[in-house]
Amino acid sequence: MKNDLLNFTQNELSDEIEKCGFEKYRAAQIFISLHGKFAGGINSIKGIPLKLKELLVENFYADVPEIENVSVSEISGTEKFLFSFSEKKIITESVLIAGKKRTAICVSSQEGCSIGCVFCATGQMNYGRNLSAGQIVSQIYAVARYTGAKPANIVFMGMGEPLLNLDNVVKSLKILTDDNGLGIASGRITVSTVGLINKIKMFADLITSQENRKIRNTKLAFSLQTTDNGRREKLIPAAKYNRLDGIYKELIYFYRKTGTKITYEYIFLPGFNNAENDIKRLSKLSYMIPCNINVIRFHPVKIKKENIMSDIINNNPEFYKESYYNKELKDFIEKLKSLKVTVNLRESSGIDINAACGQLAAKRKE
Repeated sequence: MKNDLLNFTQNELSDEIEKCGFEKYRAAQIFISLHGKFAGGINSIKGIPLKLKELLVENFYADVPEIENVSVSEISGTEKFLFSFSEKKIITESVLIAGKKRTAICVSSQEGCSIGCVFCATGQMNYGRNLSAGQIVSQIYAVARYTGAKPANIVFMGMGEPLLNLDNVVKSLKILTDDNGLGIASGRITVSTVGLINKIKMFADLITSQENRKIRNTKLAFSLQTTDNGRREKLIPAAKYNRLDGIYKELIYFYRKTGTKITYEYIFLPGFNNAENDIKRLSKLSYMIPCNINVIRFHPVKIKKENIMSDIINNNPEFYKESYYNKELKDFIEKLKSLKVTVNLRESSGIDINAACGQLAAKRKE
């Protein structure tokens, strides 16, 4: 069975190439071509002997994704990429977020998602499978080849729950931070999670181990949405088995282990998570460990069945009224700031192409 060349760290690739009877430095050449120069396949690798290239073709492959569609926002310039892997059996999406000074790529770690968050289009898809480390990083390379620009930041906030694919996510971090590859600093990478007991602790232990020291500054974002356990369970079904008191303990562990402050992600749902008690609990939470709270607008998604999200919208006739929503949002943020909470309104981009937070659904064009 052939193995995906993109799925090897440089050390693993060196061992593979040596087993094949070639010098280890050839592995560095291959790694640089694939991960540093974004070669689009084995035949695009340069600087290696013909015999080695023939051996690679015979025994390996490079699971380079096919770009099936690119959508471009007329408002922000954000681009959404629909990818297919392995003869179109795996479908996923990534987003290139255009900033004023730098760009970021929002990458997927799974095909679909098994968590089932009711405010998220991906959560209402069927779960497909975990992406390999090679399939994760190759999304970034495909975007870089297409646009001609390297990303300044990478966020694991696309399709899927990264900590349910922990081994492959950690390996992808090692590949992305390798000096012979993309060479991005781990402090410019953020991994987002809905919060899974034991997984956050495992992640902290893995990225701070001696062998993984280059990825120790990877940031963690926690999808909070509400500080009330009962309400959170209605938004995020997995929260039933991952209660906030346990998650908070793991976030404290993560901070003490890594020294990196936590980001809390909070989708603003007026009438549901902006009461005075919500504000007081967020204020108290902000003093637990160094952190910042990113407030995110709710981005319209198709609600496939009756649930708490449809109730929130139906019970508030003004929910989609822009003047009402903006006023409530402004009041919420100002109240948090008055309590000395570090809070930011995370700007949304790509709403017009269904590329904003929670909108990825990996639909092929009809």
